[in-house]
Amino acid sequence: MTSPRPATADVDIDFRHRTTQLECSQHFGAASATSNLLRPSLNRISSVEPSASEGKPIESNPERIGVKASVSKRFPGLFVTGTDTDAGKTFVAAMILRTLVAEGIRVGISKPVASGVIPGSPQDAQTLWEAAGRPRTLSAVCPQSFALPLAPHHAARAEGRVIDETLLREGVLEWTKTSDCLIVEGAGGLFSPLTDRLLNADLAADLGLPLIVVDSGRLGCVGRVLATCFAAAARGLEIAAVVLSQIDADSLSDQDLPTAPRRIARDGADEIVRHLPRIAVAVLPHAATVTVPPLDWPRLARG
Repeated sequence: MTSPRPATADVDIDFRHRTTQLECSQHFGAASATSNLLRPSLNRISSVEPSASEGKPIESNPERIGVKASVSKRFPGLFVTGTDTDAGKTFVAAMILRTLVAEGIRVGISKPVASGVIPGSPQDAQTLWEAAGRPRTLSAVCPQSFALPLAPHHAARAEGRVIDETLLREGVLEWTKTSDCLIVEGAGGLFSPLTDRLLNADLAADLGLPLIVVDSGRLGCVGRVLATCFAAAARGLEIAAVVLSQIDADSLSDQDLPTAPRRIARDGADEIVRHLPRIAVAVLPHAATVTVPPLDWPRLARG
């Protein structure tokens, strides 16, 4: 894979696509074999948003870090994914949902598959369903769930079950009948497996939804975010925004220290903006209900 060019350099879209195409086919050949199983249906283009470092509008980048996005506009929505598991995706997705609901938008929410789901214990799908105002049913939000905290296909196998790949997509699309906007939360990181053949990245590509890339905002967030974003671009995925979801709370004694969780997240966001100047970057402080700076979620979802 070619090394990313400096932020100030022009990007040769066609060249980068050609040079990464072979490598992608080698790494993702098994998943690509299922491209006819899941057909893209929700192609989007993202909008203009402010950066975290200066709070100034950033010109929209329809190429998404070097890969041209489709101009087809269909159903509004976002695919919330992470740089890893436990990155804070659910906090961000729930915040987006509450914002959309407060603006009178009928939201559809899908967690196509989940593992580590213990009956009676808190569930991500439950959090999302509550944030959306309890539309339809909880089982419609997450139609496939498994008990063991493993990759979904391994958790399913431990129960003698198999993940229904068609339902991964069709369960999401059912929401288009009763909603104005879709928020889909993946399982684990963007390149975490869902089945023996499919990754989260494959589902996001086949749904055609732009990504909200979420990281915990802890030390190392810059490397994790950049790696995920450049890999996403190599797959032809569109990135609408990056959100650092501050998992760790600040103590009263270290709020002003460079090692304070909020300071690490804020400094990380500033660094990410320098490398991805055309992508909206924001921080969701611990226990906060809005990002810094605020992002226009309806506009991002509409394109």
